[in-house]
Amino acid sequence: MIKPNLLGAFSPGKAVTTHPVILDAVITILKELGKEVVMGDSPGGTAPVKQVWQVTGLLDLAAKHNIKLIKFGENGVVYKQGDGIDYHLTKDYWDVDAVINVCKYKTHSLMSFTGAIKNLYGLIPGVKKSDYHKEHPDHISFSKVISELYKLVNRKLTFSIMDGIIGMEGEGPSAGIPRNFGVVFASESASALDYVASSMMGFKPKDLEYILPCLEHDNLNPTDIEISKEWQDFVFTDVKIIKVGVIVKILANSPEFMKNAFRKFFQVYPDFNDGCKKCRICVDSCPVQAMKLESGDEHPVIDYDKCIKCMCCHEMCPYSVIYAKKSWLAKLVLR
Repeated sequence: MIKPNLLGAFSPGKAVTTHPVILDAVITILKELGKEVVMGDSPGGTAPVKQVWQVTGLLDLAAKHNIKLIKFGENGVVYKQGDGIDYHLTKDYWDVDAVINVCKYKTHSLMSFTGAIKNLYGLIPGVKKSDYHKEHPDHISFSKVISELYKLVNRKLTFSIMDGIIGMEGEGPSAGIPRNFGVVFASESASALDYVASSMMGFKPKDLEYILPCLEHDNLNPTDIEISKEWQDFVFTDVKIIKVGVIVKILANSPEFMKNAFRKFFQVYPDFNDGCKKCRICVDSCPVQAMKLESGDEHPVIDYDKCIKCMCCHEMCPYSVIYAKKSWLAKLVLR
């Protein structure tokens, strides 16, 4: 399985998602080696996944190579735990023999940098991702979410490739400025790749809270990482690096009662507009059977304790009456 970065319905030229030219090359090589290839992700927003595939160029690419595109979560989830954190992860990841991680070279407004390790956050289906932001609202605690996730899934990960031909600087991962870095990184170790790539962008990896724990998990020291001599001290000039936001910094150093207040008022979940036709398509499409419709109900009732926020109900509704409802704080943070 190839795991690209499909953050949302962005055209390739915007440098938000993995460019289809890179993916085309990877698929071609794998098929020449006689491999059966599938490609999957879970976009971060609520745009229908087919729209994301279309706009990012993956629909045409899949047709060209006759490969299957998978929306994570539709085939069920696997529950894992890492150091006290409960994860809802797509079952598809465990149903394949090997995974190639094809990420994008970008800055990130919350985590400063996003690359191979952060790309694995897409294994969490749909807007369920927002729950981890809610429970871990600052960059320090969210770094633990990322590093513990990596420790759970990296055995399946065989190779990582980073598309940095046209990367992003500034207000990444989606609102930044495309920049011609003109590089492609590749490594058997996602943590080693991120260490080198972030250093070349001008970051000090010790300040990126999640990379060093992942290196340690891979039994690597920075001095163990081998790169060709001409790149060993290379740093791109004047990369626009956006520092961690003020709200996030305040939360990182806030007492627990302030973080609890954040969690209380930060909400994202599927809900219904008026106009439900009671067709039951959403009920039948829910991969975890979190919805039911009984006589007298105006629309299906969602069991939010079961709901994994994959937004399959939103996608499958033929009448567009289901949407991702956000509290005022979620609108502010996730804008």
